[in-house]
Amino acid sequence: MTSMNKMQRFMAAINGEPVDHLPVSIWLHFATEHLSSEETARAHLRYMAAYDWDYLKAMNDYRYPLPSGQNVTCEADLLGFKPLPMNEPAFAKQLACLRILRSELGPDVPIVETLFNPLQTLVRGAGASAAQLVFDHPAAGHAMLEAITQTFCEYVVACKALGVTGLFYSINGASRADAGGLTAEQFAEFVAPYDVRILQAAAGMVRIAHVHGLNLEFNRTLHYPVEAFSWSHHQTAPSLAEARKLTQAALIGGINESAIAKQSVDEISADIASAVREAGARKLLIGPGCTVPPDAPYRLQMAARRTAHQIEV
Repeated sequence: MTSMNKMQRFMAAINGEPVDHLPVSIWLHFATEHLSSEETARAHLRYMAAYDWDYLKAMNDYRYPLPSGQNVTCEADLLGFKPLPMNEPAFAKQLACLRILRSELGPDVPIVETLFNPLQTLVRGAGASAAQLVFDHPAAGHAMLEAITQTFCEYVVACKALGVTGLFYSINGASRADAGGLTAEQFAEFVAPYDVRILQAAAGMVRIAHVHGLNLEFNRTLHYPVEAFSWSHHQTAPSLAEARKLTQAALIGGINESAIAKQSVDEISADIASAVREAGARKLLIGPGCTVPPDAPYRLQMAARRTAHQIEV
């Protein structure tokens, strides 16, 4: 078929239309929280230039600011969260980075921004113990989640205005409670309603639900308004074949993020071929189930790209 540009290929895969080859990308953390917007953008651009991925997942390492500055240890700390403006450095820096990426890459390269859901945003900033504080003080917990949700709704609108193509929305808490996750009741109260509101605010973008973790209760997220799902299907159910029966959304997978750094080229190629057999070539994008190690060898990442481009669709 006629060759496509990256945006055409990405959107065709999301919409279940024919593609000239499977779109593929890999992402890893650049550890850029201490860097400027310009330096963060340059790290992304160098990575993109080295591998020529079909879509770029922007990493967002700037942490949400804590009202107290350091800790969230009591109910009053939760009540200190307020909706934040977009000139807050954590957001202003990332938006500036995205602006540079769009300017440098042009309109034909898909850019997918990363966002962590509100409860995980708290945990990333204040530590895992802060989640229990939310459950112990639900009124204050909901006030905190509401403040972050309002901020994130404004943030995704700002991303859309910059021409960001998609949102890679990381959902934590869908793991079984007996495996370190949340109960169904906790997820329904403290996670899902806020996630849905943020994803609704992102309408018009390609919304990718990244269901993070192991021992997943995947059905908790099936009602989310998204165009694609991502999860560590090499490590946890459902398989790609099972997920294909559960949702009409596109699927992202094929690369084993836990193994790629030590795999052979043949093993990487076999993983991607297996993904195509399980999920079919329509509505499939090749990518890892989560971030790959930052020292994953160049030759192995290139093997994933080469396989995705050569496999018959």
